[in-house]
Formats: sequence, C-alpha cells, structure tokens
Amino acid sequence: MKSLAIALLAGAAAWSTAAATQESAKTDTMLEQCRAIGSDSKRLQCYDAALDALYGVDEELEAARAQYRRDRFGLPVDESGTQLTELEAVISEVDENVRNGAVTIALDNGQVWQMTSTGGLRTRMKPGMTVKIAESGTGGYRLSVPDKTGFKGVVRVK
Repeated sequence: MKSLAIALLAGAAAWSTAAATQESAKTDTMLEQCRAIGSDSKRLQCYDAALDALYGVDEELEAARAQYRRDRFGLPVDESGTQLTELEAVISEVDENVRNGAVTIALDNGQVWQMTSTGGLRTRMKPGMTVKIAESGTGGYRLSVPDKTGFKGVVRVK
C-alpha cells in the first residue's frame, strides 16, 4: 500500500514538473514572438499580453495605466506611443481675458485648455459644466458640450 502511495506521489510530481516545463516553453515562445515585433507599441502590447497570460491581469496596474493616458491627453505622444482620442471632464474654473477675448478653462483633472477658435458652439463656459475634448480631423482638438451642437477649437496649455 505504501509503495502504491509513493508511486502515485512520484507520478503526480513528474506530471506537475512536465506541465510546468510545458508552460515555461509556451511562455518562452510567446516572449520570443514579442521580441521579433518591430513596432515599439505593438511589442509592448505583446509583452503585456504574454505576462498577463502567465501571471493574470493586474487590475490595479491597468487602472494606473488608464489614469496615465488620461493625464497625458492633449500632450504630445509619449515614448510609449499612447494617446487618448477623447476625454470627458468637468470645468472647475474659467478665465476670460477681457483685453484679447481669450478664454482659458481649467478642468477637474488639473488640465488647462485655451480656446483657439469660436467654432459653432454658442454657449458660455461655466464651472461645473461637463465638456468633451476630442481630436479633430485636422490634428488639433475640439471642445464640445453634451446636448449642444457645435464645437470650439482648443489647445492644451497645462
């Protein structure tokens, strides 16, 4: 009876070692495939997917990455090539320069944007107002207000 138990334990250990070796080989293959990718951003996505498959998705890390992309919105593309295409936020402060008519808005996320065109949006910016800022087709940014038509051109200053 003892010899049967010992044989079963040895078989289980051998099976576990073989499974771990097979999983390690699969991970090595995935990492080698990632290494061969030329695009930096696609290579990083591949590495992230390979490590997520090995260790599971880290929800806290994913949330931190999403916050990083929100914080960088409107700034030049960073070294990872990551950039959002739109952002929704609440105006916390509006500064209207009466001398030149320039309007600058501060958002609840700390970003500061300046209006660059009048566009077709016919509303005064007020604290507490929700706005959406999105990339325009010409490479700039447009500010719009939900439930209103039109937009204003904006540029991020902070």
